[in-house]
Amino acid sequence: MFSKEEKEIVLARLQTMPPGLRMSIGGQGTFDKWGLMKEVEQETKLGELVVKVYMDNLRQFKG
Repeated sequence: MFSKEEKEIVLARLQTMPPGLRMSIGGQGTFDKWGLMKEVEQETKLGELVVKVYMDNLRQFKG
């Protein structure tokens, strides 16, 4: 699970994505920014994965 702050950070980052950009996530399918935001907002397993990946990347960038 992720914190409310992490969720807000990731949602803000997803909002900056270009509207036409699509991301393929393993066997889960292809998503636009709105689909990814919905997954994060609803705290689905895919949403948890998106938050984990974004937060891991931020932590690595910081370090």
